Amino acid sequence: MLHLRFPHLVSPWPMLMALAASIPAFYDSLLPTPESWAESLYVLSALMVWLSAWSTRRTPGAAPRRGRRQRLLHEGGADVALGAALLVCAALPPSHASRAALAWRLVVALVTLARVLMLSKPLFARTGLARLLAMAAAVLGLCGIGYYWIDPEVTTLSDGLWLAFTTAATVGYGDLVPSSTASRIFSMFVVLLGYGVLSLVTASIAAMFVDTQERQVERDILRGLHTEIASLRQEIVELRTALDAAPPAAPPATAGLAPQPAADTAQGARPAPARGLPRQPADETRA
Repeated sequence: MLHLRFPHLVSPWPMLMALAASIPAFYDSLLPTPESWAESLYVLSALMVWLSAWSTRRTPGAAPRRGRRQRLLHEGGADVALGAALLVCAALPPSHASRAALAWRLVVALVTLARVLMLSKPLFARTGLARLLAMAAAVLGLCGIGYYWIDPEVTTLSDGLWLAFTTAATVGYGDLVPSSTASRIFSMFVVLLGYGVLSLVTASIAAMFVDTQERQVERDILRGLHTEIASLRQEIVELRTALDAAPPAAPPATAGLAPQPAADTAQGARPAPARGLPRQPADETRA
Protein backbone atom coordinates (compact mmCIF):
# COMPACT_ATOMS: atom_id res chain seq x y z
CA MET A 1 0.00 0.00 0.00
CA LEU A 2 2.86 2.38 0.71
CA HIS A 3 4.30 1.78 -2.73
CA LEU A 4 0.93 2.43 -4.39
CA ARG A 5 0.06 5.54 -2.42
CA PHE A 6 3.50 7.14 -2.02
CA PRO A 7 5.92 5.85 -4.62
CA HIS A 8 8.40 8.71 -4.00
CA LEU A 9 8.65 7.80 -0.31
CA VAL A 10 9.73 4.23 -1.02
CA SER A 11 13.16 5.29 -2.28
CA PRO A 12 14.57 8.30 -0.39
CA TRP A 13 18.08 7.67 -1.72
CA PRO A 14 18.12 10.41 -4.43
CA MET A 15 17.30 13.10 -1.88
CA LEU A 16 19.74 11.61 0.64
CA MET A 17 22.52 11.62 -1.94
CA ALA A 18 21.72 15.21 -2.89
CA LEU A 19 21.87 16.36 0.73
CA ALA A 20 25.00 14.31 1.42
CA ALA A 21 26.76 16.11 -1.45
CA SER A 22 26.56 19.37 0.49
CA ILE A 23 28.48 17.97 3.49
CA PRO A 24 31.98 17.97 1.96
CA ALA A 25 31.26 21.34 0.38
CA PHE A 26 30.46 22.80 3.80
CA TYR A 27 33.69 21.58 5.38
CA ASP A 28 35.83 22.41 2.37
CA SER A 29 34.81 26.05 2.68
CA LEU A 30 36.26 26.02 6.21
CA LEU A 31 39.72 24.99 5.06
CA PRO A 32 42.38 27.65 4.47
CA THR A 33 42.64 26.65 0.80
CA PRO A 34 39.16 25.60 -0.34
CA GLU A 35 38.75 23.74 -3.58
CA SER A 36 36.72 25.03 -6.51
CA TRP A 37 34.58 21.88 -6.62
CA ALA A 38 32.87 22.84 -3.34
CA GLU A 39 30.72 25.45 -5.08
CA SER A 40 29.86 22.90 -7.76
CA LEU A 41 28.70 20.45 -5.10
CA TYR A 42 26.42 23.09 -3.58
CA VAL A 43 24.90 23.80 -6.99
CA LEU A 44 24.48 20.10 -7.77
CA SER A 45 22.88 19.46 -4.40
CA ALA A 46 20.45 22.36 -4.88
CA LEU A 47 19.42 21.12 -8.34
CA MET A 48 18.83 17.57 -7.11
CA VAL A 49 16.78 18.83 -4.15
CA TRP A 50 14.63 20.93 -6.49
CA LEU A 51 14.17 17.95 -8.79
CA SER A 52 13.04 15.80 -5.88
CA ALA A 53 10.63 18.51 -4.70
CA TRP A 54 9.21 18.85 -8.21
CA SER A 55 8.66 15.09 -8.46
CA THR A 56 6.94 15.17 -5.07
CA ARG A 57 4.47 17.76 -6.29
CA ARG A 58 3.91 16.03 -9.63
CA THR A 59 3.39 12.50 -8.29
CA PRO A 60 1.82 12.72 -4.83
CA GLY A 61 0.33 9.22 -5.13
CA ALA A 62 -2.89 7.59 -6.13
CA ALA A 63 -5.71 9.51 -4.43
CA PRO A 64 -4.03 10.28 -1.10
CA ARG A 65 -6.02 11.70 1.75
CA ARG A 66 -6.24 15.45 2.19
CA GLY A 67 -4.02 15.56 5.25
CA ARG A 68 -1.32 13.59 3.50
CA ARG A 69 -1.56 15.75 0.39
CA GLN A 70 -1.09 18.89 2.48
CA ARG A 71 1.88 17.28 4.22
CA LEU A 72 3.45 16.37 0.89
CA LEU A 73 2.98 19.88 -0.46
CA HIS A 74 4.43 21.32 2.74
CA GLU A 75 7.48 19.07 2.49
CA GLY A 76 7.85 19.99 -1.18
CA GLY A 77 7.84 23.67 -0.33
CA ALA A 78 10.41 23.11 2.41
CA ASP A 79 12.63 21.28 -0.07
CA VAL A 80 12.35 24.15 -2.55
CA ALA A 81 13.45 26.59 0.18
CA LEU A 82 16.29 24.26 1.17
CA GLY A 83 17.48 24.08 -2.43
CA ALA A 84 17.49 27.88 -2.63
CA ALA A 85 19.48 28.07 0.61
CA LEU A 86 22.05 25.63 -0.81
CA LEU A 87 22.34 27.76 -3.93
CA VAL A 88 23.00 30.82 -1.76
CA CYS A 89 25.76 28.85 -0.01
CA ALA A 90 27.47 28.39 -3.36
CA ALA A 91 27.45 32.14 -3.99
CA LEU A 92 28.85 33.18 -0.59
CA PRO A 93 32.56 33.69 0.09
CA PRO A 94 34.56 30.97 1.88
CA SER A 95 33.54 30.35 5.48
CA HIS A 96 37.06 30.79 6.87
CA ALA A 97 37.08 34.38 5.55
CA SER A 98 33.55 35.47 6.48
CA ARG A 99 31.72 34.83 9.75
CA ALA A 100 28.37 35.67 8.17
CA ALA A 101 28.93 33.07 5.47
CA LEU A 102 29.95 30.55 8.13
CA ALA A 103 26.81 31.26 10.17
CA TRP A 104 24.59 30.90 7.10
CA ARG A 105 26.20 27.64 6.02
CA LEU A 106 25.99 26.28 9.56
CA VAL A 107 22.24 26.99 9.73
CA VAL A 108 21.75 25.35 6.34
CA ALA A 109 23.81 22.36 7.51
CA LEU A 110 21.58 21.94 10.58
CA VAL A 111 18.44 22.08 8.42
CA THR A 112 20.03 19.59 6.03
CA LEU A 113 20.79 17.24 8.93
CA ALA A 114 17.18 17.45 10.12
CA ARG A 115 15.93 16.65 6.62
CA VAL A 116 18.33 13.71 6.35
CA LEU A 117 17.04 12.32 9.65
CA MET A 118 13.44 12.64 8.44
CA LEU A 119 14.25 10.79 5.24
CA SER A 120 16.27 8.12 7.05
CA LYS A 121 13.52 7.28 9.54
CA PRO A 122 11.92 4.55 7.35
CA LEU A 123 15.35 2.97 6.88
CA PHE A 124 15.69 2.35 10.61
CA ALA A 125 12.21 0.88 11.04
CA ARG A 126 12.22 -2.88 11.73
CA THR A 127 15.96 -3.07 11.33
CA GLY A 128 17.89 -6.08 12.56
CA LEU A 129 21.07 -6.05 14.58
CA ALA A 130 23.27 -6.97 11.63
CA ARG A 131 21.98 -4.03 9.58
CA LEU A 132 22.42 -1.63 12.48
CA LEU A 133 25.99 -2.81 12.98
CA ALA A 134 26.69 -2.27 9.28
CA MET A 135 25.20 1.24 9.46
CA ALA A 136 27.23 2.08 12.57
CA ALA A 137 30.43 0.85 10.90
CA ALA A 138 29.67 2.90 7.78
CA VAL A 139 28.93 6.05 9.80
CA LEU A 140 32.08 5.70 11.89
CA GLY A 141 34.15 4.97 8.79
CA LEU A 142 32.90 8.08 7.02
CA CYS A 143 33.48 10.18 10.13
CA GLY A 144 37.02 8.84 10.41
CA ILE A 145 37.70 9.77 6.79
CA GLY A 146 36.28 13.23 7.52
CA TYR A 147 38.64 13.76 10.45
CA TYR A 148 41.56 12.55 8.37
CA TRP A 149 40.63 15.07 5.67
CA ILE A 150 39.87 18.22 7.64
CA ASP A 151 41.99 17.94 10.81
CA PRO A 152 45.70 18.70 10.33
CA GLU A 153 46.65 16.91 13.56
CA VAL A 154 45.15 13.61 12.33
CA THR A 155 47.93 12.23 10.15
CA THR A 156 46.68 8.67 9.60
CA LEU A 157 43.34 7.12 8.78
CA SER A 158 43.50 4.93 11.88
CA ASP A 159 43.79 8.05 14.05
CA GLY A 160 40.78 9.50 12.26
CA LEU A 161 38.74 6.35 12.93
CA TRP A 162 39.80 6.33 16.57
CA LEU A 163 38.85 9.99 16.97
CA ALA A 164 35.51 9.33 15.29
CA PHE A 165 34.73 6.45 17.66
CA THR A 166 35.72 8.31 20.83
CA THR A 167 33.72 11.34 19.70
CA ALA A 168 30.62 9.34 18.74
CA ALA A 169 30.75 7.35 21.98
CA THR A 170 31.32 10.59 23.97
CA VAL A 171 34.34 9.00 25.69
CA GLY A 172 37.01 11.62 25.07
CA TYR A 173 40.25 10.04 26.27
CA GLY A 174 42.22 13.15 25.34
CA ASP A 175 44.92 11.48 23.26
CA LEU A 176 43.37 12.93 20.08
CA VAL A 177 41.22 16.04 20.02
CA PRO A 178 39.82 18.24 17.22
CA SER A 179 42.40 20.93 16.55
CA SER A 180 40.73 23.16 13.94
CA THR A 181 37.49 25.05 13.56
CA ALA A 182 36.32 22.72 10.81
CA SER A 183 37.00 19.59 12.86
CA ARG A 184 35.27 21.05 15.92
CA ILE A 185 32.14 21.81 13.93
CA PHE A 186 32.43 18.36 12.38
CA SER A 187 32.57 16.86 15.88
CA MET A 188 29.16 18.37 16.67
CA PHE A 189 27.55 16.40 13.85
CA VAL A 190 29.59 13.29 14.67
CA VAL A 191 28.21 13.31 18.20
CA LEU A 192 24.61 13.77 17.03
CA LEU A 193 24.76 11.17 14.29
CA GLY A 194 27.24 8.67 15.72
CA TYR A 195 25.79 8.62 19.22
CA GLY A 196 22.32 8.05 17.77
CA VAL A 197 23.49 5.10 15.69
CA LEU A 198 25.47 3.56 18.57
CA SER A 199 22.43 3.98 20.83
CA LEU A 200 20.33 2.05 18.32
CA VAL A 201 22.90 -0.75 18.32
CA THR A 202 23.00 -1.02 22.11
CA ALA A 203 19.20 -0.82 22.29
CA SER A 204 18.89 -3.61 19.74
CA ILE A 205 21.27 -5.82 21.74
CA ALA A 206 19.35 -5.13 24.97
CA ALA A 207 16.04 -5.82 23.22
CA MET A 208 17.41 -9.13 21.97
CA PHE A 209 18.19 -10.28 25.52
CA VAL A 210 14.86 -9.01 26.86
CA ASP A 211 13.01 -10.73 24.04
CA THR A 212 14.79 -14.00 24.86
CA GLN A 213 13.72 -13.76 28.51
CA GLU A 214 10.13 -12.91 27.53
CA ARG A 215 9.96 -15.89 25.24
CA GLN A 216 11.25 -18.14 28.02
CA VAL A 217 8.55 -16.81 30.38
CA GLU A 218 5.88 -17.36 27.72
CA ARG A 219 7.08 -20.92 27.16
CA ASP A 220 6.90 -21.61 30.91
CA ILE A 221 3.38 -20.21 31.11
CA LEU A 222 2.23 -22.24 28.11
CA ARG A 223 3.83 -25.37 29.54
CA GLY A 224 1.94 -24.86 32.82
CA LEU A 225 -1.33 -24.30 30.96
CA HIS A 226 -0.85 -27.47 28.93
CA THR A 227 -0.21 -29.44 32.14
CA GLU A 228 -3.37 -28.08 33.76
CA ILE A 229 -5.45 -28.84 30.68
CA ALA A 230 -4.08 -32.39 30.53
CA SER A 231 -4.94 -32.99 34.21
CA LEU A 232 -8.47 -31.62 33.70
CA ARG A 233 -8.98 -33.91 30.73
CA GLN A 234 -7.79 -36.89 32.80
CA GLU A 235 -10.26 -36.03 35.56
CA ILE A 236 -13.10 -35.76 33.04
CA VAL A 237 -12.22 -39.19 31.61
CA GLU A 238 -12.17 -40.74 35.10
CA LEU A 239 -15.54 -39.20 35.95
CA ARG A 240 -17.09 -40.55 32.76
CA THR A 241 -15.67 -44.00 33.45
CA ALA A 242 -17.09 -43.97 36.99
CA LEU A 243 -20.53 -42.92 35.72
CA ASP A 244 -20.58 -45.64 33.08
CA ALA A 245 -19.61 -48.34 35.64
CA ALA A 246 -22.24 -47.32 38.22
CA PRO A 247 -25.55 -49.45 38.29
CA PRO A 248 -28.68 -47.74 37.02
CA ALA A 249 -30.75 -46.06 39.72
CA ALA A 250 -34.09 -47.79 40.78
CA PRO A 251 -37.40 -45.94 40.23
CA PRO A 252 -39.02 -44.43 43.36
CA ALA A 253 -41.25 -46.89 45.40
CA THR A 254 -45.08 -46.30 45.34
CA ALA A 255 -46.32 -49.22 47.63
CA GLY A 256 -48.66 -48.27 50.49
CA LEU A 257 -49.94 -45.13 48.88
CA ALA A 258 -53.67 -44.87 48.15
CA PRO A 259 -54.50 -44.18 44.55
CA GLN A 260 -55.64 -40.67 43.91
CA PRO A 261 -59.31 -40.46 42.84
CA ALA A 262 -59.90 -39.14 39.42
CA ALA A 263 -61.43 -35.73 39.22
CA ASP A 264 -65.14 -35.82 38.83
CA THR A 265 -65.88 -34.01 35.61
CA ALA A 266 -69.46 -35.20 35.11
CA GLN A 267 -72.06 -32.54 34.53
CA GLY A 268 -73.90 -31.56 37.64
CA ALA A 269 -71.15 -32.53 40.03
CA ARG A 270 -70.77 -30.15 42.92
CA PRO A 271 -67.51 -29.00 44.32
CA ALA A 272 -66.63 -30.04 47.83
CA PRO A 273 -67.65 -27.50 50.44
CA ALA A 274 -65.02 -25.37 51.95
CA ARG A 275 -63.64 -26.56 55.28
CA GLY A 276 -65.44 -25.03 58.25
CA LEU A 277 -68.71 -24.14 56.42
CA PRO A 278 -72.01 -26.02 57.06
CA ARG A 279 -73.16 -28.29 54.33
CA GLN A 280 -76.26 -26.92 52.59
CA PRO A 281 -79.27 -29.19 52.00
CA ALA A 282 -79.78 -30.37 48.50
CA ASP A 283 -83.25 -28.81 48.27
CA GLU A 284 -82.04 -25.35 49.22
CA THR A 285 -79.29 -25.55 46.76
CA ARG A 286 -81.70 -26.46 43.97
CA ALA A 287 -84.08 -23.62 44.93
